[in-house]
This record gives sequence, C-alpha cells and structure tokens, in this order.
Amino acid sequence: MRRPASWTAVALGTAAGFLVGVLFVVALGIGEAQEAPPPRTVTVLSRVQAPTGDETVVTKTAVPDVVGERLDVAHERLERAGFMVKEEEGGFFGSIVDSNWEVVEQDPAAGIALERGSTVQIKLDRR
Repeated sequence: MRRPASWTAVALGTAAGFLVGVLFVVALGIGEAQEAPPPRTVTVLSRVQAPTGDETVVTKTAVPDVVGERLDVAHERLERAGFMVKEEEGGFFGSIVDSNWEVVEQDPAAGIALERGSTVQIKLDRR
C-alpha cells in the first residue's frame, strides 16, 4: 500500500517546480547584451517672445523615431525628449530584459509634435 506524501515533500516539490519555471523564464529572457549606440545631441536655437503673463505657453517636441531600436534605447530617447512610454505586448511576463526587445511600431509616428508629458505608445517584438 502506498503512503500519502508528507507536507514537506509537497512543499519541496512545489518549490522545485517554481524554481525550474523561473530559471526557464530567465533563460528565455537573457540574450547577448549589445552595446548601446552613443547618444546624439541636437541643439536647436529659437526666438520666442517672452510671455506677458496673459497667455499659456505650450511647449511641443517632435517625437523621435524609435522603430527598430532596442527597448532600453527607445525608453531613454523618449523619456529624454519629455514623453511618457506605454509598451504593448512584450511577452507573457512583460519585457524582463529590455535589451532583448525591439520596437516595431510607435504611435504617434516620428516627427509629430506633441506636448511634453504626452504618452507615446510602442509595440514590441523579441530581437
């Protein structure tokens, strides 16, 4: 006659299964790290009349083109330009290692002028 499993055996089996699952997810998410391209700096000079206090000043910035960029580079460029980033897809557990994901679409498109603080939506795919 077979004896029922003890709680210790069940707990150890569950913990081992969980550990194997975590290791599997980490193994899928870790790839070869690639070096990020050097950042580009662009200086734009403009002449803006100083506000008199009666009007509202809205600063708009062109959305950078991040299609084809690694996720970590795209986040940095969009946030440096003053935008919030919303990711679509990125796998079942999300984008665990940003350098393993690539931006395949963005909304709004590159070059569209948006107010700083606006959200740019990016769609991801594995590299």
